[in-house]
Amino acid sequence: MPSPANDKVTGTTEKRGRGRPRKPDAMSNAERQAAWRARHGARTKSVTVTKNTPPPADAHDALVRECEQLRGEPVQARRELETVSRAKPSAQAPSDVATVLGRLPRQEAADSGERRLNLTMTGTQFFALERLVAHFGLSRRAVIERLIDWADDTFSRSLYDDEAAFNRYVDRDRNEK
Repeated sequence: MPSPANDKVTGTTEKRGRGRPRKPDAMSNAERQAAWRARHGARTKSVTVTKNTPPPADAHDALVRECEQLRGEPVQARRELETVSRAKPSAQAPSDVATVLGRLPRQEAADSGERRLNLTMTGTQFFALERLVAHFGLSRRAVIERLIDWADDTFSRSLYDDEAAFNRYVDRDRNEK
């Protein structure tokens, strides 16, 4: 590294500035930015600005009427649904769980006997079973038996007109064992 220049007349030493010395033809930051814009100016795309004008008052009123009409449709549908749900439930397929679980179990056939069933179910189904047991005050066995009876009765009644399908359904258990 060269030593700082010495002034022999005054005896002072001039310190060199920090960093690399500046070239005599160096551009400033503003000049560099202007040159970059000039080089890349041809590549830029023109931007069109669209001014959004508010719709006239008549259009607003029409939108308000449409909004009120759309709000009324769910209310009307809800009323129709309530009238349908208040109607007499179908005798073939009771959908109310309380009706299904509240009815008495089937009369046992003398020759059917009892059979043991080991059952594994998911946690969601298990907790649903526990809720039904607690709510209706029945045993797990009673809840499961009544739900199975209901499903079997409903499906058997749906096959009322098709005797061949009913016979296949009833005899399927015996044929597959």
